[in-house]
Amino acid sequence: MVGEQLAAIEAKNLKLTYPDDRPETEREYGTALRQITALKKELRSAAKTDLKDDALYNPVLTIISHFGNALSYQFASYKQNQNTRYRETVTERREKINRIEIDLTDSLKYAYNILTDIKNGDDANWLDVSCAVALATGRRMGEVHLSANFEEIDTYTVAFKGQLKGKTRKVRQGDKAVYIRDVIFKIPTLLRAELVCFALQWLDLKGKRFPQTEDPERVNRRFSKTLNEACKDWEIFPKDERTYHKFRAAYLRAAIVNDGNVDPYDFTDFAKAVLGDDDENTINAYKRYEIKPGTLTRI
Repeated sequence: MVGEQLAAIEAKNLKLTYPDDRPETEREYGTALRQITALKKELRSAAKTDLKDDALYNPVLTIISHFGNALSYQFASYKQNQNTRYRETVTERREKINRIEIDLTDSLKYAYNILTDIKNGDDANWLDVSCAVALATGRRMGEVHLSANFEEIDTYTVAFKGQLKGKTRKVRQGDKAVYIRDVIFKIPTLLRAELVCFALQWLDLKGKRFPQTEDPERVNRRFSKTLNEACKDWEIFPKDERTYHKFRAAYLRAAIVNDGNVDPYDFTDFAKAVLGDDDENTINAYKRYEIKPGTLTRI
């Protein structure tokens, strides 16, 4: 009961602090929902690090869980509105009339030159190196700067471990259930694998990667703003869509072309295999983009 009362008070405060001015039936409270996620994470972290009596840890964690569930329930209808709008947006954007052609030629050449320069011992802007790795491998910001591990398999293939999204999810490997973060994915690259592997080591040596044991949220807090700003200079997507995460879409669409055996509009299984995404709505969002005929898709 106390948890529910606290949740009601916190919900009211969140709505006042992060208002949504749309009619009640259309409200999503997107910023407030993100704050709820961050609050839950911080409360669990505080319980783990600040409690001096180990015997209190599990009871406090139970209280935090009840509070978090009650708070999420207060926003359940808004989350449903958000999910509904997202699905409708994805459906609308992937219609043929709304598709966008993307050209990777200049960006891939630039990425190749940047990674070749650092492999040869020249210096480079770490922001460009990070963007080049993201484009060449389709990995997320948190993976590039914290959890990813690459091992060269052949010229354009690496073994990737360190999948972040859905990290508490387990998948079957043989007769075992393995956490997704420990699963090794065999992924294609858009640049030579040796360059990609070296670039990740270079970022580490330059102090631009966190230890793999750190909370991935630290990557967002430290690098998100500067990296998303750096993406504005990579002319693959329309200006208002140039974010770090969009490199993931460019990578996937190019990887489909390079494979040659994947249907460009029926690629769910392929996307799951190379991206690790288990959310078909997310995968379907990539159908908005088409590779412009004649563009480079691998160097």
